[in-house]
Amino acid sequence: MQTNLFGQTFYTLVGFHGAHVAVGVLWLLVLCVASFMGRLPERRCLSVELCGLYWHFVDVVWIVIFTLVYLLEGVKGA
Repeated sequence: MQTNLFGQTFYTLVGFHGAHVAVGVLWLLVLCVASFMGRLPERRCLSVELCGLYWHFVDVVWIVIFTLVYLLEGVKGA
């Protein structure tokens, strides 16, 4: 991995993305548990919106990573 730039880039991108997915899942679980326990009043609706925006941003980033790493892997620059 120390001599292969593609391997370094791949594991760095996927590792950072995986960490952000873990944060998003934890955030969603906390909101879900708080909701079922009745501790998520209407005045906290901004936290639900921000969690949704964060989750969809991480989703869009995965589409970009997937495209760059997997779909364009065989495309060589001129």
